[in-house]
Amino acid sequence: MAQTKSQSGYRQAIDHIKTLPKPPAGFKWTVNPDFTDEFEGHQLNAEKWHDKSPYWTNGRPPATFKAYNVSVENGCLRIKNNRLNPTEGNDGKPGTKYSYAGGAVASKSEQAWYGYYEVRMKASSTPMSSTFWLKNPSNTIKYVDETGKLITEHHRQELDIIETIGTPTRFPNWNKQFNANTHYGLRVAGGGSPPNLSVSGPKDQRAATDPSAEDFHTYGLWWVDANTMHFYYDGKFMFTIHPGTKYNPQSFARPMYMHMVTETYRWEPSLPTDDMLNDETKNSTHYDWVRSYVLVRE
Repeated sequence: MAQTKSQSGYRQAIDHIKTLPKPPAGFKWTVNPDFTDEFEGHQLNAEKWHDKSPYWTNGRPPATFKAYNVSVENGCLRIKNNRLNPTEGNDGKPGTKYSYAGGAVASKSEQAWYGYYEVRMKASSTPMSSTFWLKNPSNTIKYVDETGKLITEHHRQELDIIETIGTPTRFPNWNKQFNANTHYGLRVAGGGSPPNLSVSGPKDQRAATDPSAEDFHTYGLWWVDANTMHFYYDGKFMFTIHPGTKYNPQSFARPMYMHMVTETYRWEPSLPTDDMLNDETKNSTHYDWVRSYVLVRE
């Protein structure tokens, strides 16, 4: 039987199914094309990806996001980090808020839901992050309480599959840990919002990784259901996170979009040096591929 163009384009992802966790009885893994890309062309696939995220447009100071830092070359998605001269404010306007730039690639689809998500990635050798995660826009809920008051709540999910820094300083081993996390955010209109509810992976288990900037490694998530997330490193099971249910008994039951981002963290005191940023072997995060799968009945 002849291969179709679609089958040929996803052959590597199809072959990769044999490395995935064993599916439940009566189900099988199938490729989710909206979140699968081998990055084998000469430019980012505009049907699948934004080269600058519309969901998070400016970034966390002192680094913003630039589409020109995003490229596809040598079979990888590359997100470069650079210094801004002159500095900028929000949306590229004059200002001093941002002195560095990374990049934020986002999926066009916002329907990443239960399934398996995996990236093969090599972090930059800088104090800027290299990340792969899912998030969704706020979901607004309105209700009238027992006093007759109208309450408006905004709920959101964030599922961090991997956050790493190639050359960390405050936490020197952060580049050798599987740093995964879930965040459930709740904002109540008019103030009085509770703090963000976060649940991270077990620290004693997530430390067993190789340095993230020395070579490519795979970071995977099996999002099983609203309350269960299994994490995998180079195909090996690492740990499970059960997100908090304080604000929602089905805390991760909504679909999300995908992000691949390089940024600065407020808690990391170091910033890239000019030597790092001018070194093409150090200044970029490389994503070899991203592959995603959903379960269907056999």
